[in-house]
Amino acid sequence: MASDRAIGLIETRGVVALSAGIEAMLKTADVRCIAIERVSSGYLVAGIQGTLAAVRQAVEAGTAAVQQHGLVHSAQVYPKPHSASAEVLAAGPGQVIRQVVEAIEGRVD
Repeated sequence: MASDRAIGLIETRGVVALSAGIEAMLKTADVRCIAIERVSSGYLVAGIQGTLAAVRQAVEAGTAAVQQHGLVHSAQVYPKPHSASAEVLAAGPGQVIRQVVEAIEGRVD
């Protein structure tokens, strides 16, 4: 699915802020939530997937919603992630998102 390749991530502190961000992202654009993970104490990440335009629009809306309820620690859009990235994000619990983000940013040992 070449047109459904972009991934967006929003990291924040707290469930309420993340919930507001997810709600805004899903209502704003044609994206699907592929992951919700606890990164560390209190920090949570939501991952979405869709077309590049939809993901950009959704991340902007989600970031604005999170800012109304808390602080955005980080938000990022990956226009052409490796084909395995979305599968890894959707696959499992734990520190999956942190590992993917580190791999994408080249911080893996």
